[in-house]
Amino acid sequence: MKSSQYRKLLPVFLFAILNITAQNHSKSLIDFFEPIPSKPKKASKVWGDSAVISRDPNNGLEDTSLKNWCYWDGKIVKDHKGKFHMYASRWNQESSHHDGWTKNSKGCHAVSNHLLGPYKDKGETWPQWHNGKGHNVVGLRMHDGRYATISSEITSGQVFVSDTPNGPFKLLGDLKIDPNGFYRGLGRYDELDDGALRGGGIGRLANVMIFLKPNGQYMLLARHCVPMLSNSGILGPYKMMSDKAWKGVDGIPQFKMEDPTIWYSNNLYHIVVNHYGDDTTYHLTSEDGLHNWQNRGIAFKKDQSIFRYDDGTTINWYTVQRPTVYTDGETVKAFNFSVIDVHKGRDNGNDNHGSKIVVVPFNGKAFAEYMNTLVQQEHTTTDATPVPSSWDSKDIGAVHIEGNSGFNEKLNTFRIKSSGHDLEGKKDAFRYVYQKIDGDVSLKTQILSQDISTVSTNAGLMIRADLDDNAPFVALSISSQGKLSFSKRETLGTAVVQLKQLDIHSPYWLRLERRENIISAWISSSNRYNWTKVGETTLNTTQPIYAGLCAANTTNTAESISRFKDVDLHSWGTPLKEGFTAHTFPDTIPTSGKINFDVDYEAQQSLDIFVELQNVETLKKYKVLRKRLKRKGTIQLVYDAGESLPPKSSFWLVLKAIPMHAHDSEAIQSSFKKVFTD
Repeated sequence: MKSSQYRKLLPVFLFAILNITAQNHSKSLIDFFEPIPSKPKKASKVWGDSAVISRDPNNGLEDTSLKNWCYWDGKIVKDHKGKFHMYASRWNQESSHHDGWTKNSKGCHAVSNHLLGPYKDKGETWPQWHNGKGHNVVGLRMHDGRYATISSEITSGQVFVSDTPNGPFKLLGDLKIDPNGFYRGLGRYDELDDGALRGGGIGRLANVMIFLKPNGQYMLLARHCVPMLSNSGILGPYKMMSDKAWKGVDGIPQFKMEDPTIWYSNNLYHIVVNHYGDDTTYHLTSEDGLHNWQNRGIAFKKDQSIFRYDDGTTINWYTVQRPTVYTDGETVKAFNFSVIDVHKGRDNGNDNHGSKIVVVPFNGKAFAEYMNTLVQQEHTTTDATPVPSSWDSKDIGAVHIEGNSGFNEKLNTFRIKSSGHDLEGKKDAFRYVYQKIDGDVSLKTQILSQDISTVSTNAGLMIRADLDDNAPFVALSISSQGKLSFSKRETLGTAVVQLKQLDIHSPYWLRLERRENIISAWISSSNRYNWTKVGETTLNTTQPIYAGLCAANTTNTAESISRFKDVDLHSWGTPLKEGFTAHTFPDTIPTSGKINFDVDYEAQQSLDIFVELQNVETLKKYKVLRKRLKRKGTIQLVYDAGESLPPKSSFWLVLKAIPMHAHDSEAIQSSFKKVFTD
C-alpha cells in the first residue's frame, strides 16, 4: 500500500478509536447541569405540593407568600453594572393557571444581584400598552445596545424597547414574517391550527425567541422551531430559511413540540425544544443554525430531575416548561425553567398551588469541550467517508493544497474542501465531484450556508466538456460574498464570461439542466419545486459530458469548506423519482380565480396532472383541472376556478401527478402551497 493511501486511511483508524471511546462515555446536555448551591435557612412556610416544599424559595423568581403572583416564561439579561434582569410574565394568583395565562397575563421585570436569584419583582414592563398585556415574555440586548422585550401567544408578536434595562419600555412595533415560499402557518398561527382557531389566536406568533447572530443579523424561532433571519433589524421582516428544525430528525417526536430556545457557542448553534406530552426537552445542533440539525439527546427529562441541591435534596416539579438559556459570552451559565407544583388543571385561584421560574446552574465550559470533541470526530469521519460510488472526485488544475471530498450519509450532504483560485480565469483550479454522463441532464442541490468556512468560498454546479483545466464549461455558483454567478467558458482556453450575476447569499437551491445543447440555470430560495429561471446558454460539446459539484476559493493558500445537500443528478427523462421537478406557484392569486403557472415534469410513463383549489376556511373545493402529459417536458397551465374567489382569503393550491388510468390514491407525487387572493 502506498504511503499516500496510509495517510488517507489514518483518519478512519483514528476516528474508529475515538468513536469507541465516545460511545463508552457518551453524554447529553442533561449531564452538565450542576447542583443548586445549598439553600439558606428555609422559609417558615412554603407554598406547594409536598414534592416541592424542600426547595429554596429564593432561587429564581417567586412570590414566596403566594399572596399576589404566579410567574411564567423568563429570560435573563445582564446589564453593564453586573445586575441581572429577568423579563417574564405574571398573573394574579386569584386566577386559575388557565385563566391566568390566557386572560390576565402581563409582562413584568425583576432584578437580582446574583444570577440564581432571588429576583425582586419591579412591576409591569409596558403598563401603558393594553394595560400591560403580555405572555411568552423574553428579553434581550439588541445589536445597538438597547434593551428589548417581546410578547407573543396572547398578543400578535410585539417588540418593546428601552435605553435602559429598567425601562420605560415603549412599543417599537409588530414582528414581520416573510414565508419565503414556505407554509405560512410555520410562522403565525393560521386557520389550520385547531387550538388557535378555537382560542381566537389566528395571526399570532407564539413562543417567540430572538437571538443575535454574530454577523449582525437577528434570528427568530417561534413555536414550530423554524429558523428565520432578518437583515433589517429586530422587527424584520424575518425570512423563513427552512422547515422545522426537528423535522425528520431521528429520535425527536414530530408533534407536540414547543418552547424552543437557541444559542451559539464554539462555532455551533444549539436549540433546546420541549415536547409537552411528557415534559422532555431535546437538544439539537447545527453548523449554520439553518440546516442539518442533529439530535444530541435529552436536555431535560421530568423523571431525571435537575432540580437538586448540593446537600442532596431533590425537588420534583409536576410540570417543567419554557426553557431559556443564559450565556456569558458564548459560555452557558444557567437555564431558566417555568415550573408548577401540580397539574395545570389543578392550580385554581386562591389555593396553595402556583408557578414560578427556577434558575439552574450549568457547567458550560465542560459542555463546550465535550461538544467540540464530538463534532471534530464527526467531521473526521465525514471527511474520510468516500463520496457515493456513482461519483468521482478530483482536483482540476493546479491547487495549493490537495482537496478532499467527504460524504455524510445521515445528512445526505457532500462536504468538500478545496484550495485554488476562483473560476474566472483562462485556467481553472478547484475541486470537482462529478459523473460522466450522456445526453440530457438534470442537476440540482442546495448550497448550504457558507459562513462555516474560515476562508472565502465559491460553490455550485457545473457542466463541463472534459476534465482539462481550460475546458469549456457552464457553471452556476454562489460565493460567500453573496454573489450568484451564471458563467461560461465558450471554447478551449478562453476567459470565463459572466452571463448573469445576482446578489444572493446561501443557503439556496441551484439547478442546471442540459437539453440537447441548451443549458438553463434556475434558483430557488425555499424548496426544490418553486424555481426562478436565471438564464440559458449553449455549450457545444461532444458526448459524454461531465456534470457535478464545483468548489473553489479565492485565497489559494487555505482550504475552504463547501456543503451540498440533497444532490440530484440524473439523465433527463429517467429521473430518480418520477413526477414534476419544478413549478412556479404564485404567492397571491387574482379574485377572478384564474391562475397561470409552469410545471416541469419527468417520468417514464404518461402522467395525468391534476390541479385543485380549496378554500382553507370553508373547505369549499373548486373545479379540477386535468392534463395528460407525455414523459418529459415543460407545460404552461391556466387554472380556472370557474367563479370569482372571495378577497383576502386563503386557499390550498394542490398539484398531483398520477399514472395514466390510475386512481387519485395512487398519486406518485403531490405538492401544495398556501396562496392568498389579492
